[in-house]
Amino acid sequence: MRRASLFFGLFILMFMLLVFPIAANTDRTLNLVSIILDDFDTPQENNWIVVGSKFATPGFPKVAFPTAWPEALHGANREGIDYRVLGIWGKFDRQGFNYIEVIPDIRDEEGNFTGIPIPGIVQMLDLWVWGSMHDFYMEVHLMDQRGFIHVLDLGTIMHTGWQNLRVSIPGRISQGRRQVPHAAPLSLMKFVIWTRPWERVDNFYVYLDQIKVLTDMFVTRFDGDDLANPENVQRIWGSAVEGN
Repeated sequence: MRRASLFFGLFILMFMLLVFPIAANTDRTLNLVSIILDDFDTPQENNWIVVGSKFATPGFPKVAFPTAWPEALHGANREGIDYRVLGIWGKFDRQGFNYIEVIPDIRDEEGNFTGIPIPGIVQMLDLWVWGSMHDFYMEVHLMDQRGFIHVLDLGTIMHTGWQNLRVSIPGRISQGRRQVPHAAPLSLMKFVIWTRPWERVDNFYVYLDQIKVLTDMFVTRFDGDDLANPENVQRIWGSAVEGN
């Protein structure tokens, strides 16, 4: 009995020595910041491409940037600020799993889409969506530094008027690396609006506003970290620099 108690006590001691240092090492500083990626108020600065899938009615979808806003976001706007939103007028010739892609027109020197870079280690992404009770749903596509695309579900837009859609970024999506620079930020590649096969698709409208992220901007400093700054790397080595 005494031997069993001694063995149990040693087991508990070893467990505490192993577990508690590990738990302590998981603590790290956070600097969570809310950053707006685009609010569509100046559409001439960030162009967006909106394209439909195979059975889109010729000439659709159409795009506009009307003066509008979610009151839950800006209130009654008594100051008369010219808030804009991205408007989409869609039509398809048949029902089914049709889709509309909403793509930020940001490209590299070779003309490849690079998306909107998201600073820091992003924790959550959200945007405002105006719906009209059509049974549609939305996805967001994020690209990591390795070029892999991650598709996250934003949920249904079967609601009336403005609602805020949000998604947490899962830990399985890599936003860091062992080598310097340690940061490996994500890029917002596109949103996709899907139609359910039983829903009417002959005429509908969707409006989007204020794409925002909650992101950790804390940077661990070290001696010589300025040489890992991408802007300094570009300045020193020129446009031929390749990413890690």
